[in-house]
Amino acid sequence: METFYTIIKIASNPISGDSLSIGLLLRDRNRFWVHFSEEKKSIARRLLDGRNDTLDFIVKQIEQKIAELNKAQANPQKSFFGLDDLLTSERFAHLSVYCNGLLSFTPPSFLNDFITEEKFIKLFTLLVDKTYQKTRVATDSKDQHLSETIYSKLISRVHDKVHTDLELTPERLPGLYYNFSIDCIGLNGAFIAAKVIPFHKRNETIDKELSHYLGLISILNLQYKGRKGRDSFYIVGDEPTEVGSKEHKTWENIKLNPAVSLIYSDESDKVADEIESRKARTFIGV
Repeated sequence: METFYTIIKIASNPISGDSLSIGLLLRDRNRFWVHFSEEKKSIARRLLDGRNDTLDFIVKQIEQKIAELNKAQANPQKSFFGLDDLLTSERFAHLSVYCNGLLSFTPPSFLNDFITEEKFIKLFTLLVDKTYQKTRVATDSKDQHLSETIYSKLISRVHDKVHTDLELTPERLPGLYYNFSIDCIGLNGAFIAAKVIPFHKRNETIDKELSHYLGLISILNLQYKGRKGRDSFYIVGDEPTEVGSKEHKTWENIKLNPAVSLIYSDESDKVADEIESRKARTFIGV
């Protein structure tokens, strides 16, 4: 198995093409290694101006996915899919060219060496941040629970059938004027899609995600005419704990929107059931 690394970057100013290196991801024959710079993340938060929650969500998603893959590597007989099929150098070479959203990766660089923690730290301090902090900030338990639930009940069942963790761009979907990440979407006569909305976040973040999702639905309706059957556009989101808050009112109001179906994260296996029963498949070249 080849050993390679890629630098994880955040587009601090997409218009000018400016980006900031915030982390390092390395794969060797035994495992994946990943680490993020707390200092670079702090800088990125200031530059992103209002998209802090999105940055934190991206970082936690990457860390969780790498942990899952390393666990699968340690127990290959319990894995649902081959590790070699995920996060290969070819995949990162593709992402380095076509990933035009907030997150980006450098083309893979190859190493002919046996990787130890000491060597990984030395590479990190050379390429990303001179300071390597081993002490990690505590993971948001709500984010972790949401991510783990969605993966186990939905994504792990449909990743080989429909698009999962798909980054939609104006280039991929004409008429779209923003980049939008959707958790899963497939087509077989009609659309089946699910978007996870973290209703425990700030209302501004929630409102943006909801607005973009509803806008995407409108564009899909116009671009893919002549569909057969009823579309199923799901929002997966747990009820906010603070009744009467802006976030809770938004959660209550979206339940009344006929364009979407709001379900709890623990019910997300319903989406997987429908994708399997309707035999939905991918429909956009990636």
